[in-house]
Amino acid sequence: MPTPESAHAAANATFATGTGPIGNSQKLDTATRSHHVGETLTKEASILIHTDPPTLLNALMNLSRAYQGQPPPARDPDSPGLPPPTRELVTRSVKGARAITSSVRLGLGGKTNFSHDFEVMAVSPLSVCFRRHPDAAPAPHDASGTLTMVGAEHNTTRLSMAAQMAAAGEGAPSSTNVPASKEAHALLDNLLQLLPALFAMFNRSGEVDEAVLGQLTERFLTASTQPSADEAALLDKARAYNDKAWKRLKGSVWEPVEKWRASAGETSAWGKAVGSVDAAAARVLAYLWYYESYERKNKNNADLIRLGIEIPNSHSMFQLVELNIGAGQKRFYASKWTWCRESSGDFIAALTSVQDLPEGEEKAAILTTIEKNKSSDAVIVSQSRGLYRISSLAENVCRVTLVAQGTIGGWVPDQAMKFLIRSTLGIVEDTRDKYERNGKVVDAELRSEFPPPPLLDQLNGEQMRIAQKCLAMETGSAGVEWTPLKSTSPFVAFSMQYTKPERNQPSVALGMAKATLDCSATEAFAYQFAVCGREKMRISKEGEDLARFVLKERAAHDFELASVKKMPFPLTNREFLTRYLSFKEPTGDLVVVFEALPDTTKVDYGANLKVVRAKSTGIVRFKPINGDAQCEVTQIQHGEFGGLVSDRVVVAKIPQAVRGVSVMRERFQRDDEVDGAKRSELAGIIESNNEIYTDVENSVVDRVRDQLDSIPDSSFEKLESPDHLVHMEGFHKGGKNGVPRASTVVDEDICTCAAWAHPLYLLDARHDVKTFYADGGMDRFITVHNTHSCITMLAKDFQIPTFSPREFVTRSVWRWENESVLLLVTESCLAEQYPVRLGIVRASVLTLEKFERLDPVGEVPQTRVTWTQQPDVGGFIPSQAVRGAAVGQMMYVSKMRKRFDKSPAIDLASSLRLVAMIQNHDAPYTEKEEEILRTGVSHISMFEAQKGTELKMASPSTKAKIAYEKGSSFAFGYATTTVRASPEEVLADQWDLLNRAGRAADDLEKCVDEEPSGHNKLIYIRKKTPDAFDNRDFLSRVIWMATPSGFVNVTNAEESARRPHLKGVVRGKYPSILKVTAAGNGQTKLEYVIQPDFGGSMPAWAMKFYMSSNLSEVTKIQVTMQARRGLENWDDEDGKATAEILVTKTDAEKHHGREESEVEARVRAIMETHEGLRELGEKHGWFEVLLTKVVANKLRPAGDSRAKLCNMSEKEAKVIGGALASCIAANLTASAAVDEWMLRYPAMGELEREYVWFRPMMDTIAQRLLESVSWGLKMRLYVGASLSTMDLLSDLYMIYTYATTGKEGTALSLATMVGLCLFWQLILVFSQTVKGGRKVMLKEMLIVISGLKPGWEAMKVANNSEQPAHANMSPESELTYTKCIEMCFESVPGSILTTYATLQSVKNGDGLNKLAVCSVVMSALTTGFSAATISFDFDVSPQRRRDEPGFYGYIPDAASSRTLIFGCMIINGALLLLARSVSTALLAMLGSQYVAAYYLSDMAMYFIYKALRRDLWHWVPLKGPIGVVETVVERIMVKILVDFTGVIQFRGAAEMGGCFFTFNLIMALAASLVSTHVYYASDPDEPVMEEGLAWTIMGSLSASWLSFFAAFLLLMKRPYLVTFFSTQTGYQYVQSKFLREGDENKKAVFKYNKKQWLSIRADVKAWTTENWELWEEEQPSWFNENFKASVDDDMIPAESLRKMNGGSQRRRSSLGDLLGAGAGGAKVAPVGGGGGDE
Repeated sequence: MPTPESAHAAANATFATGTGPIGNSQKLDTATRSHHVGETLTKEASILIHTDPPTLLNALMNLSRAYQGQPPPARDPDSPGLPPPTRELVTRSVKGARAITSSVRLGLGGKTNFSHDFEVMAVSPLSVCFRRHPDAAPAPHDASGTLTMVGAEHNTTRLSMAAQMAAAGEGAPSSTNVPASKEAHALLDNLLQLLPALFAMFNRSGEVDEAVLGQLTERFLTASTQPSADEAALLDKARAYNDKAWKRLKGSVWEPVEKWRASAGETSAWGKAVGSVDAAAARVLAYLWYYESYERKNKNNADLIRLGIEIPNSHSMFQLVELNIGAGQKRFYASKWTWCRESSGDFIAALTSVQDLPEGEEKAAILTTIEKNKSSDAVIVSQSRGLYRISSLAENVCRVTLVAQGTIGGWVPDQAMKFLIRSTLGIVEDTRDKYERNGKVVDAELRSEFPPPPLLDQLNGEQMRIAQKCLAMETGSAGVEWTPLKSTSPFVAFSMQYTKPERNQPSVALGMAKATLDCSATEAFAYQFAVCGREKMRISKEGEDLARFVLKERAAHDFELASVKKMPFPLTNREFLTRYLSFKEPTGDLVVVFEALPDTTKVDYGANLKVVRAKSTGIVRFKPINGDAQCEVTQIQHGEFGGLVSDRVVVAKIPQAVRGVSVMRERFQRDDEVDGAKRSELAGIIESNNEIYTDVENSVVDRVRDQLDSIPDSSFEKLESPDHLVHMEGFHKGGKNGVPRASTVVDEDICTCAAWAHPLYLLDARHDVKTFYADGGMDRFITVHNTHSCITMLAKDFQIPTFSPREFVTRSVWRWENESVLLLVTESCLAEQYPVRLGIVRASVLTLEKFERLDPVGEVPQTRVTWTQQPDVGGFIPSQAVRGAAVGQMMYVSKMRKRFDKSPAIDLASSLRLVAMIQNHDAPYTEKEEEILRTGVSHISMFEAQKGTELKMASPSTKAKIAYEKGSSFAFGYATTTVRASPEEVLADQWDLLNRAGRAADDLEKCVDEEPSGHNKLIYIRKKTPDAFDNRDFLSRVIWMATPSGFVNVTNAEESARRPHLKGVVRGKYPSILKVTAAGNGQTKLEYVIQPDFGGSMPAWAMKFYMSSNLSEVTKIQVTMQARRGLENWDDEDGKATAEILVTKTDAEKHHGREESEVEARVRAIMETHEGLRELGEKHGWFEVLLTKVVANKLRPAGDSRAKLCNMSEKEAKVIGGALASCIAANLTASAAVDEWMLRYPAMGELEREYVWFRPMMDTIAQRLLESVSWGLKMRLYVGASLSTMDLLSDLYMIYTYATTGKEGTALSLATMVGLCLFWQLILVFSQTVKGGRKVMLKEMLIVISGLKPGWEAMKVANNSEQPAHANMSPESELTYTKCIEMCFESVPGSILTTYATLQSVKNGDGLNKLAVCSVVMSALTTGFSAATISFDFDVSPQRRRDEPGFYGYIPDAASSRTLIFGCMIINGALLLLARSVSTALLAMLGSQYVAAYYLSDMAMYFIYKALRRDLWHWVPLKGPIGVVETVVERIMVKILVDFTGVIQFRGAAEMGGCFFTFNLIMALAASLVSTHVYYASDPDEPVMEEGLAWTIMGSLSASWLSFFAAFLLLMKRPYLVTFFSTQTGYQYVQSKFLREGDENKKAVFKYNKKQWLSIRADVKAWTTENWELWEEEQPSWFNENFKASVDDDMIPAESLRKMNGGSQRRRSSLGDLLGAGAGGAKVAPVGGGGGDE
């Protein structure tokens, strides 16, 4: 830490090499310094604890009180609570009477060796001594020591510990020499772990780092002293480092930090990095200076030493770091940092290598420190020198330039040197990443600091030449007209001047774009001139530009830019080198001009880009308007595209060349704000009602009203409305094209509604303008007469073949009829200014919009809008088309309703009112009401007794079934789900019959006829049914009542004189009960039972359809309740519930827009209606796009995106969302797919950390998508199963062939192998179904005998089938066992036998049996696929990667890499089997004794190796004869599978072991070649083939295998290469689990064979006996019957054992339990990976 405290630490420091702390990545601040005097061994270390000394002392003295049931000492209520320490450190209660004395037992892992007393010895500084407790058992060594606490800055304490160990006194067991004893060293190291344990207790790393950074920042900003002369000399020397010939590093052109290199010999190189950082310059210098920050220590955990030593009263410090650079190599770097602030405001910091310092005491002292504290003499001291320049760009933005030289000693290859440079410069990228903020915000800050441009007359001669040249372009080319071009935006006008070039001359064009921007000219100018701003760079990169960077900065307003544009094939990419210049004209206009650089200009892109030089010259003018609130921008650009380009391409590229205007228009648009202001202004005019109308205007209103309002509703033909809240009265046949009418209620006041609908607003509203032109609009003009009347002209191309464009010229007038009714009428008219045009048909229309003021709902105003129109579009139009068009026209009303919709707020207010009513309800219930309730409640219990048929529901979270009561023809329906709401909220929602969310599209009428009390109401509902059936109505009594755990809501059919039966409507009955039960954690369980009688005749399919539709009511409740939850209340259950909603089809998909897909419509509707998602969408505008791409689940190649969350764009959201499908396709489980997805895209990882619900939501979505698709997991499983079945069929065919061609012996042998395979599969089935009954067992055995076992298991895994209660293992484990059995007993021996028989046939002159060859190839592919699948699925499992990160995780995270590595694994397995089969067959041709001798000797060597390493016993926890058999069989199977398939999974320590696995593969391949040599060396009389051909085959197979295995090693993650050379044994692996911290790790030892942990059994026993009672009290999830059954009786406390036995023998683990559940109930894998873990 860069404080005086650091200097104090450094004075005593030996640098960090000690072990890390318990549960924390923080190392000790110093290494464990050890020394000895005689028979006394001493070890010392220190650490900074983030609390004050008294609090630390209190924690130390009370460690042992934790977990002992004793009350802790009284605490100061203002002090933070003391977290309990880990139980492994604290196990004994307090001894002695003194409050300052405490005992604590410490030990190594499970070895509990000491009990120590701690006693305060001194107060200033606080010192505590510890010694062995008098009551402790005698030990060979005696430990003691002291702890010293010194207060430090920022409320921290420097805690130092010195621990001593000497030979024990009299009565202790004999001891070896203490200093030489490994156990003594290990135990003292373990004692020192008390320091990091205390650190973890009070860890405030982030807070301390912030405090130090703030302190340093203030120091750098306020420093008044100047560097000394020596320091100034070092700074001057460092400034010259930048004067070099730099060459850009390949690939850095698009990186946020640009990088260059300059050679400095064979052992070192210079590197340069430049990047902007989103923080103040002084803050960035503080971050770089604070070398010891906890953040950087944890990030660079490979550093062995990291220390900063400040030199008091100076501008300098020493930084020391020892790095582990791999392959056992270490380097030590020591440099002196010196900083200053220049007159320009820039901060610079020089890095001077210690070797470069002038001779003197300072240099000698630091060199001595280096030599003293290197971890070994073999560590090479390397040099490091450089310069940081930090230039402020804005208050919180700066540019960091680093020039540095890195050396690592010795000769270094060029590629390694490039890596060294990138690594050295990486600190700039790290700093940028740490402080990265939203690009738009940063750009805005930079624009605010942008200096004003010079005046035109202040330009120099060269600048004036460029300015005059570009200004002249505004007049255009003489004699050439500006041709309008089609614009992508109605707010931007494009035009061009194009002159066709002479033959063989380059194409030249002049383009122009104009627009009005909603910002000041200054802001738009600054945005345009910042050509490499964050937004500009993102847009350029998303446009697939190949390069974009500033070449040279001549002045603040004069620079050169290089860019390379990607061109479509077959055009060559274009390079643009341009000089930009800006100035201000006397008129106040701001101008940017640009000109192409000379052709001689060369650019270093870091790569050889094939480009054609193009030229661009132009001007961009910003003219302030409306008092500079807006500006008018005009861009004119002259382009020479280079090469020979067709006219069509040139014209097409002109809008793209000047698209910057469109980008600016969108960037600064305030459309909603502008539209809102105009609408409010017109609404105010309407409300004031101060209008004077002419006779013409009044006559227009009266005429249209009388003609359209007089049409009775009964004369309209009803139409189905896409929006069920819009009532489409229908279609009246009057008029040429009919008269449609629609009405709705809008949640806004009458004046705002009328203003929104009036052409005075609508034709000028920006949103409507965009929609108009997007839908084929051609022209729209308006002539305003006054504030209530205008004439409009609209022309539109309906884009229908043979249908000419139409135009409408109309007069629109609004007028109040009375205080509550306002009319807006539109009538076609003639207008001189809008004459009829050729090619466009003049149409006519009458429109009446009637606005009626209604009573508000709460505080929400209400307006009824009735829209009636009589169009005449001219020409002949079929009636069906007219009706379809009428529905589309009437959706205008829906558009208005949705624009102001406040349904969620209205429903929520009503719900809250009803919740209060329900909570306070105390009205009595009548006998009739209680009888109705009893009858309803009985339906649930009655349904439970019925055998139901499962119904498939739209929502996977809703379970439903249908059943018939005996003797009844009416079906019962039952549905259940869980919702995120309280029971009161659910009941309130259901009781509010007329709420908006509860209205359905088929509701014709819905009302409450009577409500005698708050718990009783009579409701009437009339429903529309398909045309084939009469409509239905229902009259029902609804009553609710509270229960101890929730409510019941019962509906019972009833008749009433107020509701007689209607003609053409069938009266149905709809008895139902909704049981609402609190489920905890803010959730409520719903159970819904119905027995509908729809009346009349209805077929079974219709009954089932309506039953399913009505049972989905619980899903609707779930969606409604979830939609109301705000984002701040979301947890993991909300994520899961939202996921289910997103993957469930909705009504919104039926009415999706023309330009959107069904999934887009679904996600859009959900985002709009769900409060939490809407909040997230407002914060992250791209989130809807992300969800849409995720849910769409289209399998495409995954793109790359490294964007952080703060800088995500819609395009990146599309890439990331679409990539989940490829992850699902490449993984076995949904969780693994999401893991890969989040690892690949950092922004998703940020979302996961920010929102607790995001990961559960994505897991659930992925699981549902995985179940629904036919590719990915299902395809892989079915392909594997198909290969297995085809392999079996090919074997059966070969048996038949051999049996019928006189090769009965071969047929019998092959049949025996198939039989053994089936036999072991039957044994597997028996172990799985022995508890499931004979029927289940027989079914599974028949599947095995039929040969369909692989396909059957694949189907269960693909369908995500749950493990049956009777089964001992999951479907995934059973499938893996099946594959291993098939490979070992059928595929491998079958391939060898078939190959031998084929070669024998060739030798006998029978020719080559092609079917036999096909059978061998099929077996090889099947085996390779199975072997690859086993290894792949084990490795990508998220759970296994978390549990065993050192073994699992070698497969890359990118989907493409996973596909490649999976393919390599398949081919590796197939090639190895083919090579081994051919070589073994050749050996067998010499005689079976050769084969037997080789394989028996090879197997014997394997068993001897295992025995010598005490690793013979297999890990499966079986004992006795069955344990011996299991060990032998498993070892043989694993050896065979590795020999012939190379299953990567079996390199685990619990199986073959990494080192022997690699040796075995080499020997297997070598044996194949040796076998071939032996065969031909034996000089056979009639060789089966030419020796050259044999060597060609074996050489090809061996070389191919080596090539693909090398590819596999290159593709895998490099850190996992060590697992192929690990010497760890199975027993070491098993014991290492127990030596880990935490009961969760230690308990795993019981899943393994006890013989593998026999040597630590005493420690395991001590652990179980000391903690058993605590486990019984706390009941951790793993402390179940399976775990208890796996623990021996003597390892359980006597009293607990008596309770468990209860007077009889307790249950022991069965074979099924051991194979299936294991200790703690976790599933045991069928093969040991990483050592047989779960």
